[in-house]
Amino acid sequence: MGEGKLYKIVIARPAVIRYQKHVLPYLYENFSFDRATEIDEKIIRKAGTLSNKPARGSREKYLTESREDFRFILHKETRHFEIKIIYFIKEEESTVYITDFFPTKMSPERIKDNQ
Repeated sequence: MGEGKLYKIVIARPAVIRYQKHVLPYLYENFSFDRATEIDEKIIRKAGTLSNKPARGSREKYLTESREDFRFILHKETRHFEIKIIYFIKEEESTVYITDFFPTKMSPERIKDNQ
């Protein structure tokens, strides 16, 4: 992975669906509108940081048997609200594919649902 190289970010449809069905409703039910909007923006910004040095993420232990080398970075907002941004890298395309925004409070086996 080249030093200073920028990667394109692609958010897969299942990741968008999980984000819209689970993450956003949780935010707007448990935080004020302004705070929920702020957290939403922070999560999206954090995902965007994968365009630079995407291999820095940890390997996702629940997906080690997958064809892709799934990794994640963690967005921790509070001790009760953490999101794993799960992705894999296609080096030949210089692209990072985000496959899930996974709330860590969900059963870990459900990570496989979006892959």
